[in-house]
Amino acid sequence: MANQDIYEDISYLDNNLQLAEYIQSSLLARATNGDFDSRNYKDIRQKFLLDESIKRFLPSYIIKCRDLDQFWQFIKAEYSGDGCYTKRKNYIYETFQDLLDYLETENIQGKKTTHLYYKDEIKTIDDELDKLIQEAKERFHKTSDKQIALEKLWDAFERIKTFYGGKKNVSGEKLVELISTDFDKPFINEEFKSLTKIGNDYRIRHHEQDKIEIKDIKHIEYLFLRMLALLNLCLENIKIQDKSERIF
Repeated sequence: MANQDIYEDISYLDNNLQLAEYIQSSLLARATNGDFDSRNYKDIRQKFLLDESIKRFLPSYIIKCRDLDQFWQFIKAEYSGDGCYTKRKNYIYETFQDLLDYLETENIQGKKTTHLYYKDEIKTIDDELDKLIQEAKERFHKTSDKQIALEKLWDAFERIKTFYGGKKNVSGEKLVELISTDFDKPFINEEFKSLTKIGNDYRIRHHEQDKIEIKDIKHIEYLFLRMLALLNLCLENIKIQDKSERIF
């Protein structure tokens, strides 16, 4: 019989993306007279509320509705009458999109890949650099804003090349020297040149007709995360070098 509250052992779910998809399924079921799982909804909801990086992407009704009975009262009031099941499902799918996009990126990238991606606040001696990186990160979590996020991150790259003042090439060389410590300077130097060329050749910061358009969102995500990793390397090394001056 439909519309039963049935607990399921979900120990097989091993990451936040899978947990989010599970509670989405429970919400869809509750909204359309299917079997649902209140206990796991409560547990997953509590887990996500305690993680600030996830909480900001939760649909507002999850924050407000402590259990699925409260959600039922909410969704019933929002959509009723003919076609209400379809409207409810579309609403849930739409309001979960930002959360799932974020968790999918987290799942692919892994939290240990770049500290900068998960750092809530960027604070250096360059306020404009901080703003560019922060805006890029915030926009990246919205599918419709990923192209703008990429542009902002490339602006941050050009900005950080002047971190040490003076001419960009001189400051950039000092930065390459710094982040190449105990590593491969030619490799880092080539990465700087390669990403600079990508910014000049592709429609990222420049939009002339001869620039190459990046059409596939997967390629936008790849370039964003590649650039973010380099910026992370730069800022982490600057932080170590200037720790005594309290730059961060």
